[in-house]
Amino acid sequence: MGTRPTARTNPTLYYYSQRYRRHYGIETLKTHTDLIRQYLPNAGIGANYSPHHGHFYLGEAHKWVSVFRRDAMTMPWSEDYAWLVPVGTQQMSLINLDLFRAGLKHKPAGKIHYYVMPHWPGNTPRMWRRLFYGALAHGMKVVNLFEVEPMQAAPTENYVSLPQTYAAIRRALYELGTFEDIVQDGRVRPGAAALWFGETGDIWVDQHAPFAAAKRALYIAIRHQQLPLDIVVEADAAAGDLDAYRILYLTDLHVSRAASQAIADWVEQGGRVFATAGAGMWDEYNQPNPIMRRLFGIEAYEIQKSGRQNITFVKQGLPFLEPLDRVTWRAFSTHRHVPVFGVRSRLRVSTAEVLGEFEDGSPAITLHRVGKGQAMSCGFLPGLSYFKPAIPLRPLDRVANDGAMAHWLPTTFDLNAHRLIGWLATDIPRPVMSHAPLVETTIIEADQGTVIPVVNWRSRPISPLAVTVAGDMSGRKAELASGQPVEVTQGDGKTTYRFDLDIADALIIR
Repeated sequence: MGTRPTARTNPTLYYYSQRYRRHYGIETLKTHTDLIRQYLPNAGIGANYSPHHGHFYLGEAHKWVSVFRRDAMTMPWSEDYAWLVPVGTQQMSLINLDLFRAGLKHKPAGKIHYYVMPHWPGNTPRMWRRLFYGALAHGMKVVNLFEVEPMQAAPTENYVSLPQTYAAIRRALYELGTFEDIVQDGRVRPGAAALWFGETGDIWVDQHAPFAAAKRALYIAIRHQQLPLDIVVEADAAAGDLDAYRILYLTDLHVSRAASQAIADWVEQGGRVFATAGAGMWDEYNQPNPIMRRLFGIEAYEIQKSGRQNITFVKQGLPFLEPLDRVTWRAFSTHRHVPVFGVRSRLRVSTAEVLGEFEDGSPAITLHRVGKGQAMSCGFLPGLSYFKPAIPLRPLDRVANDGAMAHWLPTTFDLNAHRLIGWLATDIPRPVMSHAPLVETTIIEADQGTVIPVVNWRSRPISPLAVTVAGDMSGRKAELASGQPVEVTQGDGKTTYRFDLDIADALIIR
């Protein structure tokens, strides 16, 4: 009854059958978990979620979020293995943890269990350190190294035969000991921006190629804006929780009418939404979505795809693509150009302002002012545009050294796409700012102090790095987990910390 043919012949039946399937599965699982909790009330109950099935690192909302909100399981648990998959950058694997944080949103005692894989051959000591500190930054509390033993002793294909990796692990765990109390007692500070993961979009498989690659790319582009970012789901919109955010990034083609109305009401009150190709244009029954089309000021929409551009992985597929089109975008009193990859859209505008056109003059970027808010729609996939110049055409080797393409870090992103993706967020305060934009930070807060993990997603050290934190931190001691010196200055209600950064560290403020 809920098969793909049904989706074509009876989309309403298909949608509700899929909703029921998910609900039934979660509630059935919950009955077993509830029984275990009666006898083991302090046990974490979970299963290892591999992110390498379906749409890599883009977990379905009901599995990665709703299961934990409903207590069908209580311990989120996953793995990186990002050095095996040419997704674009290993940083994309941190989406896993952001999904789990959304699942534990109302559960302060919850702990994310995460495999940070040090295996060699495979990973390298430098990349492992990035992923270790990155996982801490995004909410990991239970560290699992899986198989840490040489090949001669390992019972599986996973092992560590490089002495430098053991040294890197020992160093990182010793450093964690200087701030683990804050990690365990604290929580990652909620974001100002949100990225939408909707169950309706999952039901209609909105993450098919090339949309999955584009969503992962957009995630990185948002993080490069130095915007603290959370993941939100349809239940958050229904509960009014969008009020906590200044901007919403939307990629799902299908959004339920109830969630669409919640988004529209939020924009009316001052929210901002940035949408990529086709986002929100169809409802839960795979019909044109009048609420979202009215919100964006668009009355007709068609997505044009090219089979040759249906890439799955950015590092593997994007270097081979030639632009489908080019967008000319008017912003800040100048014309900027952005290449188009993957898909392009044909749309008819009703009340929106056209800010950018394709080469044939048709609308490509629109802006609709609604009440106190704004809704911007791009008729293409700006995440792919952002990554295109950063990925060279090189053999995709998986050699276990930092020069291999598997470990290579992109840095030369499209600046015009960067400006476009951040255009609605330029005036949103950043609680932490790094003077080097490819350095990632979050804030972990507990009663006894604050930790700011600092991860350098470039291959070269930064000397010195300046990190500015909003607020007067005078009277509080600052130190680095590595033990390196920190210079502290105050001014204009902000505190700036200067220190040398190689790969990753943690700024500890007590």
